[in-house]
Amino acid sequence: MWNLTTGIFKKNSLVRLALRNKLISAIGLIVLLFLMVPVVHFNEPYSTVVLARNGTLLGARPAIDGQWRFPPSDSVPDKFKACIIQFEDKYFNYHPGINPGSAFRAIYLNLRYGKIVSGASTLSMQVVRLSDKRKHRTIWVKMIEMIEALRLELAFPKSDILAQYAAHAPFGGNVVGLEAASWRYFGCPASQLSWGESAGLAVLPNSPSQIFPGKNEEKLKSKRNSLLKSLLQAEIIDSITYSLSITEPLPIKPEPLPDLARHLLFRCVKNQKDKFVQTTIDPDLQVAAQRVIDRQMGQLKANYINNVACVIAEVKTGNILAYIGNADWDDKNGGAVDMIVAPRSTGSILKPFLFAAMLDAGKIMPNTLLPDLPIYFSGYTPQNFDLQFRGAVPASVALSKSLNIPAVYMLREFSPARFLDVLKAVGLTTFRKDADYYGLSLILGGGEATLEELVSAYSSMARSLNHFTRNGTYCSSDYHPISYLYSEDQTKIADGKTVFHAESIWQTFHTLLDVNRPEEESGWKNMSSSGVIAWKTGTSFGFRDAWAIGVTPEYVIGVWGGNASGEGRPGLTGGSVAAPVLFELNSLLSNDHWFKMPLDEMYPALICRESGQRASSNCPNVDTLLVPQTCLSSLPCPYHRILHLDVNRQFQVNASFYPADQIVNESWFILPPSMEFYYRRFHPEYRSLPPEMPNRKSLQDIQMLDFIYPDDRLMVFLPKDVDGKRGQVIFQAAHRRQGATVYWHLDDHFLGTTYDIHQMADSPAPGKHKLVIVDDAGNMATRYFSVVE
Repeated sequence: MWNLTTGIFKKNSLVRLALRNKLISAIGLIVLLFLMVPVVHFNEPYSTVVLARNGTLLGARPAIDGQWRFPPSDSVPDKFKACIIQFEDKYFNYHPGINPGSAFRAIYLNLRYGKIVSGASTLSMQVVRLSDKRKHRTIWVKMIEMIEALRLELAFPKSDILAQYAAHAPFGGNVVGLEAASWRYFGCPASQLSWGESAGLAVLPNSPSQIFPGKNEEKLKSKRNSLLKSLLQAEIIDSITYSLSITEPLPIKPEPLPDLARHLLFRCVKNQKDKFVQTTIDPDLQVAAQRVIDRQMGQLKANYINNVACVIAEVKTGNILAYIGNADWDDKNGGAVDMIVAPRSTGSILKPFLFAAMLDAGKIMPNTLLPDLPIYFSGYTPQNFDLQFRGAVPASVALSKSLNIPAVYMLREFSPARFLDVLKAVGLTTFRKDADYYGLSLILGGGEATLEELVSAYSSMARSLNHFTRNGTYCSSDYHPISYLYSEDQTKIADGKTVFHAESIWQTFHTLLDVNRPEEESGWKNMSSSGVIAWKTGTSFGFRDAWAIGVTPEYVIGVWGGNASGEGRPGLTGGSVAAPVLFELNSLLSNDHWFKMPLDEMYPALICRESGQRASSNCPNVDTLLVPQTCLSSLPCPYHRILHLDVNRQFQVNASFYPADQIVNESWFILPPSMEFYYRRFHPEYRSLPPEMPNRKSLQDIQMLDFIYPDDRLMVFLPKDVDGKRGQVIFQAAHRRQGATVYWHLDDHFLGTTYDIHQMADSPAPGKHKLVIVDDAGNMATRYFSVVE
């Protein structure tokens, strides 16, 4: 009996164990099947939405399907959250995705009538429906939605589910999502909606095709007020809020979205499509900058100048505060072209970089005299804007007056290849050819750059200078592009690397303070510190591009003007077109101080007043000035010579024929003959060299005769006349003594004689040649050149 009972017990235990295992397996299978249900995923395209630095809307573009559907936000504003839950799903925070009581009631009614007569949809189920967009609404589809809603609740927190609903719910017409509806109907972000506005939007997704602003207004108002009353009864709002909210007017129709930076918007559409793009734009400054350009365009349009662009950046961060890609997007004359990123001929806007590089290399002092006389380089003949030659001009004056010829001489001294390396180091990426391609025209607009990269380069210099004067160190990361994308300021590590030393940057900016301002800014030196700005203009060949860039310790302003088509116009210059815009923009900003002098890298030096170079023992007029450290190794003044004169200071003499005790030794400022020829026209105080005593030789080695053209080893391009004959080349020389006679010889053949004005024309054959000139006192100069047809 015991064995039988024991056997039965064991048998029953095995049965129960098998049943339990089957039950566990079944439950596991059900759980597995449930977990295999796909989680809701939205594949809709989104609008590209551009926000200002304070979060306000700058502009947006519809999604590719034509819907205003903003990208989902991380959270839902509290007011709308309370409204939508109260209106659509009061138990949203408590159920697992379906409301059991409502669900069973709906199932019963739907089965009884054989069709859907009650939805019992929770917000979670509505999110599922919004993602699937099933065309047919059946009981079976409803059951699937319930399962998917349960799966959705298991995968995401309630806040995310509500955010997905708010982002994809229809709000009437082509408006999808809370944020798009808030801007389209009320012109503000959802976070700023009132209770009345939030309630008005909360009732729209329930029947978006039947009621929305501009359609069935009374029904919409009734639904809104009913929801507000429900909020009052639930003690979510108080009676005062209720009374004020029901009196709020409803929007009549969708309003156009803000359109404050359309060129930037389309740049974001290209680079950050379907996203919220948080930019660094200051909306108030953006609007003010657009007004400045609008005012200026009236006058410019009269001269058929159709396009102006500007960008304002913050020096400290490189953040772009204002971005006007063109004056008017709708202008048929290239208004839609974003001229901030369009490569254009640079004109003279690169000269400050060369000036700083020359200082940094110790090749010039700030006021070193530079040649300013006719110059020819293998068919390239640069000219100053005023078509004049000054003979010699201080480097700082050459920069502030934007003289072309001294800049070409500096580039020849520095070398185009080396200067290209500098341009690339400061962030200019558009110079992709080698140095031979650009040649010496590089400094006068032979290459192209974008307004954005030029402003980046100037702001990097200002940032590096500020950094050094504040911390006494250099940081290579100070050289970086400006950006319209918001990012947290990164910690900078001093690594001692820089493109320009601080003293060279400071001297360059200090020199740019003296640029002649437009006529309306003639009283700028009497302004407060807010008017102090270092600035530079540029004008490309053919009057096609007008540039102006201004720098302060806080801001960099860049302006370009011209025609996007490339058409040149008379009077289209940096000074007349871009500079007035620059200074009006500068008046919008607060500049309360100037750059500090980097005293740690500036040293006292004795400087010759006339030559601007380190004073030699022969220089009579000397100033002690602070100069960049690199300049201490520059060459001393070569122009002051000690002359031995007779007692009346009329003639040059020497002790071989003149009493030694009567010789007067005097320092004399002597420029080379070619420079002197033009220099004395602008400097009447310049003293010509005293002649030698008649029939006597002073024995002083002073150059009397020099070539102006051709330059040594120059390749001369000889054009052909209209009749096919070889054209002529005009040789030119300068003699220190007026009225001197000069004899010209080409390849040992006598060409002729000149008096006072020394020019000689000839048609040398292709090939190498030797040109010799001799004066009536036996002084001689020689040039070698080649002729190419």
